Formats: sequence, structure tokens, C-alpha cells
Amino acid sequence: MQADPDFQAGEAAVKARDWHEVIVRMGAVTRRDPRNADAWNELGHAHRLTGDMDDSFRDYQKALQINPRHRGAHEYLGEAYLQVGKVALAEEQLKVLDKLCSLPCEEYSDLKEKVQDYKHSHPQTAGL
Repeated sequence: MQADPDFQAGEAAVKARDWHEVIVRMGAVTRRDPRNADAWNELGHAHRLTGDMDDSFRDYQKALQINPRHRGAHEYLGEAYLQVGKVALAEEQLKVLDKLCSLPCEEYSDLKEKVQDYKHSHPQTAGL
């Protein structure tokens, strides 16, 4: 099976941090292959980093509907919750990742660090 050229270009755009190109390429992938959880996850990632939180949350939810064990989508969804100040929801994603990862995995470690950083820089929300 040949790799999808839009997916490959989208992945290259992620590495280049060209979020608008990621949206174009991964949007094309999800239109052709609406069951591609990886493409939905990267689309959500790009929407989040361009400030489009509504589309970001929608994209992560689609990725997780397709693959409830998608560690990257759980990590990025947790980061999105932090971005809008919803620490408790970010911590829920951290708990899910703790169950999905048999050993500490990169997604768990990254989100845990971001939650701790958020709480440190926003002490008034630490109990939320």
C-alpha cells in the first residue's frame, strides 16, 4: 500500500511547524479517509496551534472516536484543555494515558510535565 501523499506532506508540515499547511493537507486526508485517526489528531494539533479551539476539540474527539487508545490524541487533547484553562480535564487525559501506557510513555511524560508547568505558573487554578 502506497502512503498518502497528502499525509506525508502534512507530516512534513508538522515538522516545519507550518500549521496552515497541516490543516490543508490533513483536511484533504480526512475528507478522503474519514477513519484516519492520525490525520484527525494532527488536524486537531494544527487547529489548536492556530488558536481554533472549537475545531481542535472536534478533531481530537473524532480521532478518539475512531481509536479510543490513540495516545497522541489524548496527549494533545490534554494540552488543549490546559490552553483553555481546564486543568481537571487535562488531568483526566493524563489518567487515561497512565492506563494506556504500560511503562511511562512519551505522551504521558509530556502531558504530565505540561500539567505541572501549568499548575506552577497558575497557582490559583491548581485545585481546579
